[in-house]
Amino acid sequence: MVLGHPWRSHGEKRTIVWSHEPSAEILQFLKDMQDAIRYALQVAYRNTIGNGGAVPSPIQLRREIRDWFYSRYNYARHHVNPVCRAAVAMLRSYKKNHDGELRIPEVKRLATRIDGELFKIIGDQLRVTLQPGNYAWLAINKRDKHYEAYSTGRPSELLLTDRNACLTFTVSEDEYKPLGRRLLASDLNFRSVDMTVATRTKARLTDVRSESLGMIVQIQNDFSRRRMMLQRHIKNPQKRQKKLSEMKGRQKNRIKDALHKLSTKMVRENPDTTFVFENLRGIRKAGDGKNRRFRFYLNRWPYRMFQSFVDYKSSDITKYVNPRGTSSECPVCGGKVEHPTWAVSRCRKCGVDYDRNRLASLAILCRGLCLCGQPFAVSADASWHHMRSEYLYTGGAPDNAARAGWTDAASASNGDVGYENTRS
Repeated sequence: MVLGHPWRSHGEKRTIVWSHEPSAEILQFLKDMQDAIRYALQVAYRNTIGNGGAVPSPIQLRREIRDWFYSRYNYARHHVNPVCRAAVAMLRSYKKNHDGELRIPEVKRLATRIDGELFKIIGDQLRVTLQPGNYAWLAINKRDKHYEAYSTGRPSELLLTDRNACLTFTVSEDEYKPLGRRLLASDLNFRSVDMTVATRTKARLTDVRSESLGMIVQIQNDFSRRRMMLQRHIKNPQKRQKKLSEMKGRQKNRIKDALHKLSTKMVRENPDTTFVFENLRGIRKAGDGKNRRFRFYLNRWPYRMFQSFVDYKSSDITKYVNPRGTSSECPVCGGKVEHPTWAVSRCRKCGVDYDRNRLASLAILCRGLCLCGQPFAVSADASWHHMRSEYLYTGGAPDNAARAGWTDAASASNGDVGYENTRS
């Protein structure tokens, strides 16, 4: 989900899938769209070479091919739009996955996307406009367990293949998932999930805790060592590639199993709770220009898999907030925090060293409460003064150890504060 405003949630995409037997008319339509995508790829490739490697946008490509499309096919003119989007997406994906190399990708599948303007749900049938006044009809699988909930949204897109139909709705989660009585904000890190819990109606902090992701890191490290050994000892390229592919599948399954268990545990231990996560879409681009080790951990970080597991297992709505500033702004006083080491958030206004991950979970909670219409002033709340020691940095103390107490400087007003290190 893309957020246009730091504290605003948009509708979610929800899809139902069912099998179908295409009629001769639909099959011919799919073949024609396949040919159109191939032609669009050739034009996009030619323009990319002429523009120094810059792939044209779908709108630019449509200007190039629409006259050809209209003269060749008698279909509704809107069908040229998904053809252009598919061609541009395929070319960009190929370029990205092949280190900038340009080549026309092969179009093997009979598949096309149809915009919401060209289909309509009528009873148990889906009416697809192929030509003005000429419609194809598909039976909808209303027995899908999610159909009743998702169909309250707006039908936005249809993906049609020679085997399946995928109908996507744009749904406001508020319509079928309620807000929980509590909010649990999670800061996802490479080795831990740090959580802050608060009540929603009368915002009060109730708990702060951490869950280790050490088992995920161990699985990844173990399989990384196995891959190195395999690449070193198997000389046959075909055999080596086959073994690497098998090992990749086993690693993915083990990580998925571990995240399933952790997400199930979190959801069961926190009933009637709205989970709040950061919207980390595009986070892997943050590794550009960083050192190799940081990029290595960032690129194998399964954050989105964990978020999606919690999202669909929870009976309450899940909120996503803008991550900008959650680790650089102090949610207590609003000041700028420094990071003398990775694990420390040092706030000179507060006069203490905070645990970086736990303080970030508090910042995520504050944004989540704002999304729910409950702005939360941390420093003015009594529950914060009761739990603030849980957020202080302890210099490597175990998770279940008592957190460091506050100093006199930390208790002073922001105007008279004198910095004092609280690390042992």
